[in-house]
Amino acid sequence: MTRSQTDIEVAIDWLVLLQGDTVTEDDWRAFDAWLTASPAHALAYDQAQAFDQRLDLDARLVERAPSVTATASTNVIALRPTRRVWLWSAGSAIAAAFVAGAVLLPGSGLLGGRETRYVTGVGERRTIALEDGTRIELNAASRLTVRFERNARHVRMDDAQAFFDVAKDSRRPFLIEAGDTQVRVVGTRFDVRHRDGQVAVAVQRGLVEVRPASAAPVRLRPGQGLSHVEGQDDARVATVPVDEVTGWRQGRLIYRDRPLSEIVGDLNRLFPRPVKLADARAADMRLSGVLIVDEQDAMVGRLSHLLPVRTTTTNDAIVIRAR
Repeated sequence: MTRSQTDIEVAIDWLVLLQGDTVTEDDWRAFDAWLTASPAHALAYDQAQAFDQRLDLDARLVERAPSVTATASTNVIALRPTRRVWLWSAGSAIAAAFVAGAVLLPGSGLLGGRETRYVTGVGERRTIALEDGTRIELNAASRLTVRFERNARHVRMDDAQAFFDVAKDSRRPFLIEAGDTQVRVVGTRFDVRHRDGQVAVAVQRGLVEVRPASAAPVRLRPGQGLSHVEGQDDARVATVPVDEVTGWRQGRLIYRDRPLSEIVGDLNRLFPRPVKLADARAADMRLSGVLIVDEQDAMVGRLSHLLPVRTTTTNDAIVIRAR
């Protein structure tokens, strides 16, 4: 048996395991370690996934999937020496066909599924339940589009922040376009913010692959986040307090060294009366703190206690200027 055949067989094992209901966090970490250990592994998994999509098989029909276990400390994958259970009846012949290049894989073209657009207004939040079991919590003043295909689930975030709880379906990855960045997952929980030409991703559970257009792809684990400015050729990865990033879901805006211009942008998505910055010095001030979402006047008033600014209320706006 060649090495390529072994890669295909292991890829099939992973495909079955990740579709199951018993997959654990250690399984996801071990899968990520195997996938990144060799370019051949990623190719084998893509081939196995593509062929599974082409046949449109349901992994639930498999009576017993091969067991894949992981040792978290060493990221070593162990396959039990039991009789292999193949997703496809042709089993070994299919693996050999992959090696020989005899299997026709589906192209990258989409089938043109129907798009559904979701919008929240200023001060409005909503929870969206998708047909596959995925739930999306959409923050205020956000716009996104959902399109389901046979081979993939697509979301486009135009100007939005959302928390995703993605239902597992390894045959149909969940793909998010946020500006020049693509986020790819199978089943996990994470937050994506695409505002003012900046993209931020924070992972609560599972693994998330982030691909900025002009930077190297990154795989994020729970507790990690990525920030990227559209058009730039780099992205910053760091440990992030995910509960703070998603504080908006509980009515809290939590900031760590963020410019006042960003905070004012968030306030303007919450209330119809605009908040304006009168000068660049105020816009560049940095804030670390928590704003409880309640009345607009109260929230703006707290800023004057946290920063050297003063506020003026007119008939149609609240103006913030440096002291």
